[in-house]
Amino acid sequence: MKIPSTLPITADQSRAARFQLGLTQAQVISASGLQGYKLKQFETGRFIPDIPFLEGLREFYQKQNLIIESEAPAPAPASAPAKGGMQQAAARSGSGIWRPTQRMALYIREDLPEAELMRVFERMEANDDRIESIVAERLEEGMLGPYSEQTEAKTRELFGAMAENYLMFRHLQGRSLVSGTRVDPPETQGDLIASFLSQSPLTLAPDDLVPAVEDADAEEEVDE
Repeated sequence: MKIPSTLPITADQSRAARFQLGLTQAQVISASGLQGYKLKQFETGRFIPDIPFLEGLREFYQKQNLIIESEAPAPAPASAPAKGGMQQAAARSGSGIWRPTQRMALYIREDLPEAELMRVFERMEANDDRIESIVAERLEEGMLGPYSEQTEAKTRELFGAMAENYLMFRHLQGRSLVSGTRVDPPETQGDLIASFLSQSPLTLAPDDLVPAVEDADAEEEVDE
């Protein structure tokens, strides 16, 4: 996908606009009707969504009477001034306090279908929300052990969600550590993990990741 030199809105602008309006990500998602996982991934710098999404986000903020200015590409670093030109260089605004930097980016394998990519991002976001909820819960003491059965169950769920997010992260990069084939009963540790992740994009068949498309020709035959 070709990324234009100037995006309709940047991640920094989106965060600043939300703070100015006093809105959370969830409130922006609800009011704008945009896809939530894209906004979350965009503002954290994990990836750049499609241009229609960014245009819709920009339009949403503009409807709230905010002006989103297009950011010009960063200027090229100035060459070292010639001898005798130090005063002219010092007078240049900001010449001594900025320098171009390169940001790390998440590599995603090119052969991954978009439907599967979006499914993975949605699942990772859902796991993040669940992890945040569980880690905030207080530990409960048990009658026969240091912790109650409910606390131990939540701990297993917590580590399961974190493990699944790591497995999906590596899956995006082209490294599949767990087979997507379900084995019943499980024979290996990998089979056992796969059974716990029965609804994970890691174990779903490719057909499960592609939305069903109705056959228009078949409908016409039925109507006839």
